[in-house]
Amino acid sequence: MTDEAHYLDSYLSEILPKLGLDVETYGPYVTGYANDDDGVDGLDDLIELLRASSESHGDDEDSWQEFRKEILRRRDDFLNGEDSRREQRIIELQKEQSSSLQKEIELAQKNQLELEARKQMELESKKLENMSADRIALMAKFGYEAEHDSDGEEDEKEESDKPISNREYAAQQALKSAREQRTVYKQTKKEAQMETKKAKEAQNAKKEERRKRAVKGERKR
Repeated sequence: MTDEAHYLDSYLSEILPKLGLDVETYGPYVTGYANDDDGVDGLDDLIELLRASSESHGDDEDSWQEFRKEILRRRDDFLNGEDSRREQRIIELQKEQSSSLQKEIELAQKNQLELEARKQMELESKKLENMSADRIALMAKFGYEAEHDSDGEEDEKEESDKPISNREYAAQQALKSAREQRTVYKQTKKEAQMETKKAKEAQNAKKEERRKRAVKGERKR
């Protein structure tokens, strides 16, 4: 602490001249004691020096006792203030740390909520009523019903008992139509294969009949 900023400067500039002492000469002695914290004994030694140097109050016991009390009181006030300032600073640091921690917690909670929201959106997008008609048709064409038919009639009954929205109903109808189209396609393909097989068999039968007639004609000759 510099002389200009010392907590005793204003008091010393007033009291030392009253005690017959020069401020510039003896002020640093008092502030030096306060800075070095030499205790009560150090202050008593300092006062003896000041009394011996005083031109007017060397024998004024009451004035020096009052000076001693005031120095000790101001010193205690300053030290207590320093303790309070340190405690206040600690409290402020704790508040800053608590605020920072709270912000981190809130950010983590926000990120968690956003993650859960994205997961929920993904689950919703996979629901039948949220799918496009094209996707439903593709799923039906490439085995969607095979995957879900294995769940059993009981699951289908439970699903049918649940109330559905217009959108769900439309999605189910689209899926049903896609399944029917697939079934018709399978049936038509099978019928075409059977017709082709019958035509080949008829053609082979005609060939066999012609061959037999040709063999019979050769025998008659």
